Amino acid sequence: MIKDNNNKKPRVAIYDFTDCEGCEVKIVSLREKLLLLEKKVDIVNWRLGQERFESGPYDITIIEGTPITDYEIKLLKDLRENSKILIALGACAALAGIPAIMPEKDRKIWYEKIYSSQYHPKGVDALPLSAYVQVDFSIHGCPVDEDEIIRAIEDLLSGKTPRYHDYSVCFECKQAGNPCRITEENKPCLGPITQGGCKAICISGGSPCYGCFGIREEANIPALIKILEKITDKNEVERYLTMFHSRSKEINDHK
Repeated sequence: MIKDNNNKKPRVAIYDFTDCEGCEVKIVSLREKLLLLEKKVDIVNWRLGQERFESGPYDITIIEGTPITDYEIKLLKDLRENSKILIALGACAALAGIPAIMPEKDRKIWYEKIYSSQYHPKGVDALPLSAYVQVDFSIHGCPVDEDEIIRAIEDLLSGKTPRYHDYSVCFECKQAGNPCRITEENKPCLGPITQGGCKAICISGGSPCYGCFGIREEANIPALIKILEKITDKNEVERYLTMFHSRSKEINDHK
């Protein structure tokens, strides 16, 4: 989708909204690979990684986090207008993720308890970037996987459209030699409906899959919900489904 024309390197900007910046730290952790990547692109705007700041237009804009203020929403729309390619980086940007867990009515209760009834919050409900603008590709994860960052950027630089993996986390669990949490351990897991790419890192470390890599295409969500409700109660199933997907249409259509 982005090709190097006339030996001019694509201009790349990296922005962050409301988040923990963990996914941007993953970019920094590319280390030598980041230096090699910088030979192919010109990172002209990245608050976390450098002092350089240049305005758009940009060839590729990468955004971490979810916009929850009027300023962030306006900036997002401006970046969309001034970017050829817009990429959501991580679960907060792609899914709204953890920031979206608490609904507005509950936030109001905690605002008053913590800050008093005189506090006037500036934030709005956390929504994915796609609720406001067109997103060309999402690099999923909480945090993202370094190899997925490189794969997406290299595809764009070679003129390809990045694609999501056509297998679930279950495939990567098999590769890692993990026992199935559902069939062998009788424990909840969203691996069957979650697209691969994370290398099953959570399950390999002893934790369940909460679906931070996004719902895979043609996922049989109703079937998995029925299975999970035989393993645990509905409240626990709801907790699993809304850890990262409280704003996910695919999940909410089947709850």
